[in-house]
Amino acid sequence: MSNLKTASMPVVRNSAHPRRLPLSGAKNFRDLGGYETADGRVVRWGVLYRSDALNKLTGADRRFLEALRLGLVVDFRAEHEVEREPDKLPDGARLLNLHMEDVSTKVWHEARNEMTRNMKTLDPAEYMIKTNIELAGKFTPGYRQFFRELLNSQGRPVLFHCAAGKDRTGFAAGVILRILGVPLDVVMQDYLLTNQYLLSAYKREIFVARLLKGKKFADGITGFMRADERYLSAAFARIEQDHGAFENYLWNGLGLDEAAVVRLRNLYLE
Repeated sequence: MSNLKTASMPVVRNSAHPRRLPLSGAKNFRDLGGYETADGRVVRWGVLYRSDALNKLTGADRRFLEALRLGLVVDFRAEHEVEREPDKLPDGARLLNLHMEDVSTKVWHEARNEMTRNMKTLDPAEYMIKTNIELAGKFTPGYRQFFRELLNSQGRPVLFHCAAGKDRTGFAAGVILRILGVPLDVVMQDYLLTNQYLLSAYKREIFVARLLKGKKFADGITGFMRADERYLSAAFARIEQDHGAFENYLWNGLGLDEAAVVRLRNLYLE
């Protein structure tokens, strides 16, 4: 397996392409294009998209997505999330559900609905770190299938998402970018963009929650929605612990040999 370690480089070249796409019903919908790799190549625009949930898409949003000519939409959400808030997909896109109910998703659902958890007493960081460790281990079979689908897509545009577009989606995006040769610090910057797009979009809802249920409840919600470098770092640290190196994870975990890595780079890099 070739050396995938990379040095720090610019985040993105000057481009007319927007990072976040202008959708009303999805606040964290982003194009992964434009990031530079260690060897001077650039991730293609318009082929890899990451997002939060798609259940609130408007008619205009769906028409916008149809213009993207998506071949595949991958939904990482748990079964109960999908049943409660099914995707509103554009015509022509195939849907693949890879159900992942990580620990923070379970706790968030229970605490937000005041079932068996109390949002005011939780430490969101504890559960977000546990979630990312699960993503790097427990849910490896799901991500292995995800990468098989990317290879089979022949470079046709793919959208992958979860509920917030942060952790299940963020881990997938992080692994893709690392495979393509994007520097780790840039991978982390992409992960942290959730705070710019998602948190800012829900300021009003968080403010209302603070008024109705108190500061601790609102802080708990914010904690689960926030991207933190410690979370994704915990996933990558678990990969190093279990596999010795990221390159080993690609083969032993995801089933990607050297030829598959080369093919992914040819599909998604300029």
